[in-house]
Amino acid sequence: MAVDAVVIGAGPNGLVAATLLARAGWSVEVHERSAVAGGAVGSETTARGYVHDWGSAFYGVLHTSPVLRELGLDRRVRWARTGTAAATVWDPGGPGAVVRRSVDATADGLGEDAAAWCALVDWWHRLGAPLFDAALGPVGDPLPLLRVLRRTAGPREVVQTARTMLEPVEAYVRQGFRTDAARLLLAANATHADVGIDAAGSTPPALLLAMAAQVHGMPVPVGGAASLATGMVEAAEEAGVVVRTGVDVTRVVVRGGRAVGVVSADGTGTAVRRAVVADVAPTLLARDLVGEQHLPGAWLASLRRHRYTSGYFRLDVDLDRPAPWADERVGDSVVVHVTGDLDDIAMSQAEVRRGRLPTSPQLIVGQQDRADPSRVPPGAASLWVECHCPAVPVDAPADWAGAFAERLLDRLEAHAPGLRAHVVDTAATPPLGLQERDPNLVGGDVGGGSAAPDQLVVFRPVAGWSSYALPVAGLWMCGAASHPGGGVHGLCGRNAARAVLRRERLSLRAVR
Repeated sequence: MAVDAVVIGAGPNGLVAATLLARAGWSVEVHERSAVAGGAVGSETTARGYVHDWGSAFYGVLHTSPVLRELGLDRRVRWARTGTAAATVWDPGGPGAVVRRSVDATADGLGEDAAAWCALVDWWHRLGAPLFDAALGPVGDPLPLLRVLRRTAGPREVVQTARTMLEPVEAYVRQGFRTDAARLLLAANATHADVGIDAAGSTPPALLLAMAAQVHGMPVPVGGAASLATGMVEAAEEAGVVVRTGVDVTRVVVRGGRAVGVVSADGTGTAVRRAVVADVAPTLLARDLVGEQHLPGAWLASLRRHRYTSGYFRLDVDLDRPAPWADERVGDSVVVHVTGDLDDIAMSQAEVRRGRLPTSPQLIVGQQDRADPSRVPPGAASLWVECHCPAVPVDAPADWAGAFAERLLDRLEAHAPGLRAHVVDTAATPPLGLQERDPNLVGGDVGGGSAAPDQLVVFRPVAGWSSYALPVAGLWMCGAASHPGGGVHGLCGRNAARAVLRRERLSLRAVR
């Protein structure tokens, strides 16, 4: 029996795309190779009773996205917050900097930069948030951009804003703030992406994450990331989507230059009337599912210029009590950035880009249980730790992961003296371990590709093919490798579904 659309992959973007297509009246199936839907949004409980988010962990950006309310994730999922959304620590034994739930409380901790922080938040509400809405939406849609232009003070502000978006965040914070506290509180957010703080294009991700934390807090789904995945599946099924797990699609059937179905590893097939939408890494889609013989040589050559980022190294640290941070204000922060100064950040990022293990890893630490105590045994705590590192370091032996995990623990101990004495258990996952778990995390890249300017918008993932369509009729992509890129926001899936429906409407008009 044929369906209107098959979505390959039940990651967040695949589920969003499927939901919106089904709401438009299409019959839709989602085929997911894993036993559980959600892609890299998932969690597991250890034998000791600690809940670990094995992939994504922070959802501030989701709370800036229209997907949150369109799928009812604001009510399907129970969200928890603390009074401190994010923090940065850089000098062992010294004070850090924190983002409190209120702007005034954050500003109070930034001394002579208090007014500058408040001015940045005001700019965000007036211009920044609408600008990012426009930038993250469908490529070429003029209406959001016109709304942004109406909010500007004139052509000079337009030019200045464009310059800011291209400016290295290191230059931006040195110009805009006087203290290390404010500079590092903002710049540390750039370590979530792969663009160096001294490189063009590092300011936008830093601004987006910092302001999401300031405006929305850093909400976590109660019970673990799997609760969010469950909410997304519920939205899809409520719309009429059939979500099939344990179904490993091995081939997209192409006939007469059009995608007409999919075949799974067990030999079963599903015919498709309108669209195959892939929440799959484009390199895997082209090589393994479609077959390069069905794709133009020029398109394949351009696809080879799509760059995956460095991998991520994940470390779960289970404790018998909360981490003893030297700065007590960090204790209830959901996210803690452990950075060093601006020079340290830049040097560490350069090492990773050169394929080397960073001497001073830039740590992104999650303390989700501070907001959601159900994730740990009574009185206990857990740290979700992540940092960029090469998938295959050029300067390390084959069994490097254990020693590198110790390097991360040393970094944590420097800012939380006595931490090791409270460690109950640790679990390390190197980049290739993430890829083994989810092949779409190529080399452990959880963002679907680089966030450098030449890898975004009209260049993502193939220059001139940012409309989610592939050069096979009826075949579309909606994963993190498509615009606007990585992060759990669902906008790749939302934009892709709207593009599919728009093309369908245009085709029907042409027939009529």
